[in-house]
Amino acid sequence: MNLPKHTPGRVVWRELMTSDLERAKGFYGELFGWSFKNMPMGPGEPDYPIAQIGDRGVAGLTQKPDPNMPSFWASYVSVTDVDAAAKAAEAGGGAVAFGPMDVPQVGRIAMIMDFDHAALGLLHSSNGDTPPEIPQLGEFCWETLSSSDPARARRFYRDVIGWVEQPSPAGGIVFGVGPTSAEGVADLQEAIGMPAMWLTYVVVEALEAARSRAERLGGQVVAPLIEVPKVGRIAVIADPTGGHFGLFQPFAG
Repeated sequence: MNLPKHTPGRVVWRELMTSDLERAKGFYGELFGWSFKNMPMGPGEPDYPIAQIGDRGVAGLTQKPDPNMPSFWASYVSVTDVDAAAKAAEAGGGAVAFGPMDVPQVGRIAMIMDFDHAALGLLHSSNGDTPPEIPQLGEFCWETLSSSDPARARRFYRDVIGWVEQPSPAGGIVFGVGPTSAEGVADLQEAIGMPAMWLTYVVVEALEAARSRAERLGGQVVAPLIEVPKVGRIAVIADPTGGHFGLFQPFAG
């Protein structure tokens, strides 16, 4: 019997909680070439649109449950025990936004907010995690946490997720899957002049072209160009429904 294999500490799913599903699907489909396939969620439940590159699922979209909350991209981290991680978040000064709960065909999930109100998803998949691969064009590749208190954030996520600290090629701190792996999963920045938040990035071939296309499709350029030494170039975009995400063009070679 083959048991599901999990990769605790890795970001394994992204989900857009949006005010307008159809508008979001049109925007991202045109921007990244995503197609969408509906996943049935059971009797009485709306289908769950899965964004795809070819036959590979890259993200989910869902109607945000509270009309007063902003649209946002949520990143889900694989954890061994969702309930224990949620309790650790509360013990560290955070809160549980929803869950822990079981989702048919998916697994056990929760959404936590750290002490800064930055939201992060927790997931223990019932089918195991997708094996890590090099992200291709149109796929998600990285996360950034902007925090008002980076030192406290390092302690918080160490206790909740089990992440270890390692140096970034560009300087600063990267959260890594620990303690035996050197795989980085997210970088940590100080939030200066902006709210604390998690941001996820999608790989693009040419940053300027993707940025211009996002504007033509109704998005807003929040940060047009940030050069990351030895890594690549990024831009930050707000989609037409208000969800923020990053574009990432890696340096060649």
